[in-house]
Amino acid sequence: MTPRILQSPLQTGALLLSEENAHHLIRVLRCAVGEAVVVFDGAGREADAQITQALADACVVEVGPLREPQRESPIQTVVVQSLCLADKMDWVVQKCTELGVSRVIPLRAQRSQLRLDGDRAIKRQAHWQRVAQAAAAQSGRNRVPHVDAVSSLTDLTTIFSHQAQPKTGWLLDPFCALTLSSATLSQSVWIAIGPEAGWTDEEEQTFESAGFVGIRCGPRILRTETAAAAVLAGLAVRAGEF
Repeated sequence: MTPRILQSPLQTGALLLSEENAHHLIRVLRCAVGEAVVVFDGAGREADAQITQALADACVVEVGPLREPQRESPIQTVVVQSLCLADKMDWVVQKCTELGVSRVIPLRAQRSQLRLDGDRAIKRQAHWQRVAQAAAAQSGRNRVPHVDAVSSLTDLTTIFSHQAQPKTGWLLDPFCALTLSSATLSQSVWIAIGPEAGWTDEEEQTFESAGFVGIRCGPRILRTETAAAAVLAGLAVRAGEF
């Protein structure tokens, strides 16, 4: 498979790649002069390119015509993921990116196993953004979803209420009567995923007051790291992607 790399800004003609991209192509993938790559800018554009210089610490490619293929979901999706153990959060960000999520908001829930504050939270956000970039490159997406800073529930509901575009908020609950297949869709769908031990009554009431409605995704109880991917796959079916 032709390697795909994220490079912004993207332009036609000779392009000096970042040190990180040069290292990945030359040192990790062992690419050489003359080999083909695909370069994308994370904002929707991509282009075929060919390596013209491959040095120990630098790489130049010749970029062809830019194009904007449509590979994004017609539904803008925001996954509000309660913090879970680090490797699980990586998995959530990766799979949500592969399945077309527009944005991921890590949420500090009352029962979250993972506690992040200060510098640790900033570093994890940067790490998750890199996970999203790598997943976008692997999955052929040309837009990289944004991973927000770790949010409190109060801040999250404020952000939700200030969104001007038509939106629907879903609170995943395996015991709700409303199902994913019958729930109302809008231009933007926000999906709130609880922690391993579930939401507290207070958190559920806060979500409901903000306009979120409870839905279930099938008759089984899903793990917190599985739930978002399941919902996004269901939305892709409803949107006609599969």
